[in-house]
Amino acid sequence: MDPYVHDAVLDMLAARNELTSALSRLTEGDWQRFVPYGDRTLHDLLAHVAGFDGAWAQSAQGLLRGEAEQRPPLSAAEARAARERAIDRGRALAPQALLEEMERRRLLLLSLYDLLEPRHLALALRSFGDEHNSVRERIWLAYHDRLHAADVSRALRMTWHPQRLRFRPELAPAVEALAPDETLYVIYSVDPVLWERPSPLPGWTYRQLLAHIATGDWVLQGHLRHIIEQGDVAPWPDIDAGNADRLAERAYTPASSLTEEYLSMRHETLRLLSQLEPAHLRLNLSLWWQPPPNERSLLDYLLGFERHDRAHREQLRGAMKYAHARGGA
Repeated sequence: MDPYVHDAVLDMLAARNELTSALSRLTEGDWQRFVPYGDRTLHDLLAHVAGFDGAWAQSAQGLLRGEAEQRPPLSAAEARAARERAIDRGRALAPQALLEEMERRRLLLLSLYDLLEPRHLALALRSFGDEHNSVRERIWLAYHDRLHAADVSRALRMTWHPQRLRFRPELAPAVEALAPDETLYVIYSVDPVLWERPSPLPGWTYRQLLAHIATGDWVLQGHLRHIIEQGDVAPWPDIDAGNADRLAERAYTPASSLTEEYLSMRHETLRLLSQLEPAHLRLNLSLWWQPPPNERSLLDYLLGFERHDRAHREQLRGAMKYAHARGGA
């Protein structure tokens, strides 16, 4: 096996052990527990995981034929629909059948990985558009099991009832851009030995960068609450001081807890967005960091907020495992 692929496979084996250990804690009555902060049950989550390796096996077979993926990447809506189809299918199967399917598909995928060579790793696979489509990155799949192992643990710790949030149509692009999937992908791909190393953001470690990502919605939430409760726009807070306070409060908070806080904060942001009315969206904010004229509607501000996520997510990518494995990224 290629040394680089070997490192990816070892990490996948370790992550699968974490996931199966978490799943082994479930009793028959737990499968219908909901996973915070969404609307999937643990049975739905298992159906999703059971089908995950099937799509990857198809991609690996294409790579072995020397085929880069030419078709356009799925849109967020298309990817969501594909996941839902897998979950719908799995709802008819018992957990034990899904666990067995999960194991069969993983064995198939690893047998295909065993055949990958450097020439295959030079190809491209689409993911989240065309920006990060290196096969060297894409085959590093341990993040997925770790992400869902954390979901299982969270579902066992918390009693969650899904909140069916509804958004005005004009908010749909902002809501889609604020989905946590891409950020979680990067977070769960970080090599844990690097959390205390310096990040690209001067003066911040990667863990401090994660702490900022976790709490980064605080300014937006303050605006939204004031608008919903008072009907007008509040003055801007001292953002630098607020960010510094939040980092100081989390000086020793582990990455796992910061990730949980990120999910909680983002869900609260979406809950506030669901309360906005047309009159709110027409209110103007002065974007102090832009030169005049810098008046923008609340809707414009919301549509641009995802740039904050994207900028810091890109800074966090330097700590991803694939970038430090044998053979480099």
